[in-house]
Amino acid sequence: MHFAAGMCGGAAVMAVPCLFLRRGWRHIPLAMTLGGIWALLPDAPRLWREDFTSLPFAGTLGAKDLEVWLHSIGDLFFMHRSLDAQPKEFALLGLLLIVGLYNLCLVGMLWHARRLRTKISRQPRLLPERRHDRGSGSPPPTLNHAQSERSRSDPPARCDESPVAERIGSG
Repeated sequence: MHFAAGMCGGAAVMAVPCLFLRRGWRHIPLAMTLGGIWALLPDAPRLWREDFTSLPFAGTLGAKDLEVWLHSIGDLFFMHRSLDAQPKEFALLGLLLIVGLYNLCLVGMLWHARRLRTKISRQPRLLPERRHDRGSGSPPPTLNHAQSERSRSDPPARCDESPVAERIGSG
């Protein structure tokens, strides 16, 4: 249940800037995961002390006084102390919340991506023939506008109509 509560807190913390900036929604699952890990930090010394005894710094990271101190300020870790005070363990409810929150986030990101795709597809595309003013009758200006104006005023180069063998010569 602690991880699920931390996920809710992390999502709420990340959603505020996303609402104001109107972007960054894809970072909410990461914030939810980090919030869940943050909510579990007061229980980390017990894990070091009981499960990882052979690793370096296990004695320091698994100290009982560190665990007591972390539990004393447990509500800084997304209401860890309040959740520990519950009379029953709600592990199954926490698992359902975790799966539900991640799926809700996934559906929200898919909906947001689809909304952006439809918004982009509904915008009128300017084709090259529509970019210039149709009333003027002139083609749109190009990067080499002066050169294209000269080429329109010059007569086309005369093309030699004789067969290729005559132009090459008999050698």
